[in-house]
Amino acid sequence: MKWLGYPIYRLLVAYMVGLVGAMYLHIPIHVTLVILFITLLTLFLSIVFSRRNSFFKALYSLSVLVFFIALGSLNLISRQPVFQPSHFSNLVNYGEEQLINFELTDQLVPNAYSDRYYARMSSVDGKSVKGKALVLFKKSDNINYQIGNIITVYDDFSEASAERNPGDFNYKEYLELIDVYAQIYIDDSRVLDVSMNIDPSWIVVLRNRLMVSLATSGLKEKPLGIIQALILGQRNNVDQSITQSFRDAGVIHILALSGLHVGIILLILRRLTNWLKVLKHGRWFQSAVIIVLLWIFALLTGMSPSILRAVTMFSFIAVGMNVNRKTSIIHSLALSAFILLLINPKLLFHVGFQLSYTAVIAIVLIQPILYNFIKPRWRAVDYLWQIGTVTIAAQIGVAPLSLFYFHQFPGLFLLGNMLLLPVLPVIIGLSILLLISLLLSLPSSWLVELLNTSLDWIVAIIEKISSWNHFIIKSIYLDLIELVLIYCFLLGITLFFHRSVRRSRRERVLIKQPGYNLHIALIALICFIGFQSFKKLNPEESRFVLMHQAAGSVISISNHDEVQLLVDFHAMDSVRYNSSLDRIKSSSLHRDRIIEVDTLQNKVKFKNVEVMIIDESGVIPESEKAPVILLSHSPQLHLDKVINKLEPHTVIADGSNYKTYVQRWEATCKKRGIRFLSTYKEGAINLYRLEAHKQN
Repeated sequence: MKWLGYPIYRLLVAYMVGLVGAMYLHIPIHVTLVILFITLLTLFLSIVFSRRNSFFKALYSLSVLVFFIALGSLNLISRQPVFQPSHFSNLVNYGEEQLINFELTDQLVPNAYSDRYYARMSSVDGKSVKGKALVLFKKSDNINYQIGNIITVYDDFSEASAERNPGDFNYKEYLELIDVYAQIYIDDSRVLDVSMNIDPSWIVVLRNRLMVSLATSGLKEKPLGIIQALILGQRNNVDQSITQSFRDAGVIHILALSGLHVGIILLILRRLTNWLKVLKHGRWFQSAVIIVLLWIFALLTGMSPSILRAVTMFSFIAVGMNVNRKTSIIHSLALSAFILLLINPKLLFHVGFQLSYTAVIAIVLIQPILYNFIKPRWRAVDYLWQIGTVTIAAQIGVAPLSLFYFHQFPGLFLLGNMLLLPVLPVIIGLSILLLISLLLSLPSSWLVELLNTSLDWIVAIIEKISSWNHFIIKSIYLDLIELVLIYCFLLGITLFFHRSVRRSRRERVLIKQPGYNLHIALIALICFIGFQSFKKLNPEESRFVLMHQAAGSVISISNHDEVQLLVDFHAMDSVRYNSSLDRIKSSSLHRDRIIEVDTLQNKVKFKNVEVMIIDESGVIPESEKAPVILLSHSPQLHLDKVINKLEPHTVIADGSNYKTYVQRWEATCKKRGIRFLSTYKEGAINLYRLEAHKQN
């Protein structure tokens, strides 16, 4: 495809290479600055001599690419807090109580224990600071804070948990990607002052007014939560069971206000503003009106990262659509991605960014291929066929990423989307009409009743689809190499067939000679099969691992294709027991292996390694010396006496212990010169290698 040769794509790829290098290779900033200086110098020389020498022409092209690589690296590195003197993380000591003042800016979906917010830091111990933190309030305190509350507390900052077990979600890394570098757990007794921002923006006032109007309009609880999520981007009132049902049915994107909704609103606005085309320069005037309205919508929804990304992308697409050239949409996508990554380079590593652009690119490239295989004669059938091909194309595009990040695939995604997507524009249109009616105090009871009925039906249908658990394919894991190979295959096949599908009823497919696109696809497929075979023929070594688990103890013993999990979850209720066990089973240590669960005893031996467990009973077995001791479930004991009796070389505390106990035990071991390990700090601990290290 000729548009692949446009400079914007080469520059975008070079810039993204710089971002990836800065993120994973940890390139020092002074190295990046030196490279930038050298490339600027070579650019100057190549511009001066490019007319006289072909070598300098080539040097110019190379220098431009290297410059954008260095620019991407510098843009990402310079945004780290260490290069921002006023960032709060440079002025605080984690774990030390300080006087903290902040303003709540975003409310998150609460979990079982806490109400969660993002907050903009204002000051620490009287010093003005910048930056965002995650703030958590105990649900048991029954205090409802609002966006815009300015709060002063005397508390400490803590770091979010990183990956403690292999394959766990790295929450700390996720927060840093959205520029959140600490969290604060706040008890009500630590709150010194609460006030409200007395000068909120007009858009905040309007959004709050709309939220109140919807809440008092007569909408039922479930329809109310869905409309607030669809139109205002507020998912806090969506029932967790509904969210899970939508996720299992493969239509969770309906609730997550992002590209799909912005795209529908774009189409609605285009239809409503088509009359502007009759004016002089009407197409450009229409594009300007649409873009302004899209950004007002973004402001109304709170300018979340997903909405900013979607509105920016579709603002460029709105212009590209009015140019009436198919490649203009691709150019618009590339240009919007470039601008977004210049503003916020970390977006490249956001799952939402990757899914959004992958889905739209797949729709633009794959949907025409699928659609042109069949050309329905009836308009209604053609409309459904368009929706079906759009859904399939988008799912083909995002499926590898979904498997890579979420490890499951909803088998009924097509059914769910075919049922929802045709009516979604109607639901969004009626919801917007309801908001306008409420603002203007117009009669709206008929709209409320219509939305209540239709959304209740939608929820019932989705819950029915999600109840067919055997259609949900779970526990599928892809490596990064496999992900890249799959996309190389898809891209090669798509580009090969892109101009092969004809609109003629007589000739659906134009047979042509294999080109480099098909060769790329075949090579990627062969490499994928080879990589899969290599993994199966090279099983991992045996492991003897202590896992991290809050309120429980887990030891994993794996040998080739089998895993034995020794667990002690007696302090948990049945719900937490099952969820904790499922999380442990999903660890990368246990993938594609037969898992057997057994009870953890007071002594575990694997090969030549033996571990003695002392639980909350505090009973010390009358036996020989114990080289490794595991303290479990906060036993009341005198650690000095235990050390004197058992003479261990290593003492370990897992996640079932109180942190205050762990700190006390660590101090005792440090005083006695004995190695102390905690899964709170170390994460999962390989007991076999621990013993081997000691013996060496």
